[in-house]
Amino acid sequence: MLKVLPLPNLPFMPSSVDMDEAKPPSTLTYWVYSSPKNLALRSNSKQKTRIMATLNVTPDSFSDGSEHDTLCTALSYVEESVVAGADIIDIGGYSTRPGAVFVSVNEETERISPVVRAIRANEATRMIPISVDSFRWEVAEAAILAGVNVINDVYAFTGSKSLPGSWQQDEKALSIMGKMKQLGRKYATPVVLMHSRGDAGQGKCYSSYRYAEKNGTTAVVEGVRTELGDKVERIVKGKGGLRRWLIIVDPGIGFSKTVADNLELLRNGSKVVENTEIGQGKYDVVYTCVYASRIHSNAGNTRRRNPLAGFPTLIGTSRKSFIGSILLEAGKGRETLPRERAWATASAVACAVQQGVMVARVHDVKEMRDVLTMADALWS
Repeated sequence: MLKVLPLPNLPFMPSSVDMDEAKPPSTLTYWVYSSPKNLALRSNSKQKTRIMATLNVTPDSFSDGSEHDTLCTALSYVEESVVAGADIIDIGGYSTRPGAVFVSVNEETERISPVVRAIRANEATRMIPISVDSFRWEVAEAAILAGVNVINDVYAFTGSKSLPGSWQQDEKALSIMGKMKQLGRKYATPVVLMHSRGDAGQGKCYSSYRYAEKNGTTAVVEGVRTELGDKVERIVKGKGGLRRWLIIVDPGIGFSKTVADNLELLRNGSKVVENTEIGQGKYDVVYTCVYASRIHSNAGNTRRRNPLAGFPTLIGTSRKSFIGSILLEAGKGRETLPRERAWATASAVACAVQQGVMVARVHDVKEMRDVLTMADALWS
């Protein structure tokens, strides 16, 4: 059975009645998809992988900082991306690279909302779906009221300081999750929930999940399924939970992972959301590392169904530093600037399509559109 992801037509002012009784907004567009591993169904339905164009309206993003941080340059990038075939524009106003300068809520909002309004006012771009790349509910709501259709949160609704095994007892993290869930319910927005461990450059040890390797699953894949799965379950279950069909999961390539981990997630992307069991068996060995005491403190059988089973996925590999590390080693010391990594990014994007990804987040839309077209012809 094919699945449908509706993207709401926003801005929209919801009714003041109870949200469970309120009418949803009209639909701007919708995306059809199937389970990542059901390649026969994907082929029969002629599905295509969606392309998300990355627009950073910041002065310090790792790849394109200060290139599109004015209204004129931002709108020009959006126009070019729409012509090149982008399916959605992802706008960020706060860099998540390690060591990025702090940005206030007001400043982040003032970077993003005017650009959204300009896109909606432009005849050439007014119908393109837009996502807001933010982990702050205040910024996300302001962007939605300006015309954004999707929330893209690199911390999966728990804030930048939350860590695996601790956010469940963190009042601030739970408060952020509650606010973000309210937004998702109120405006019927799809949400992208990404796996990370606080700061992007920390928490790279996944040895506490090494028990999974005896079952043919790598430790980092198990870690993502467990840690992001815990958040997704909290977000969709119970009163006030988000609709499951509005969830997209992102394994967080480049966030709190080694180069080897990133490669494992790419080549095993479909396993992140496959319908299988996760967790320790009764006789599995428990390893220790950072977070291990929080994640696996109990002995015995903790097997359960993968909480991420069946969700569509988004992959973002474009120009990232792990690609630069691979090129540096293979090129015997040849360093590359982010903009010089387009060909290598193309390989990673093609791999993601082979693994059934629904959305690829990229910077170079024109070039990656051709890559996706060919990869879809091969594997979708």
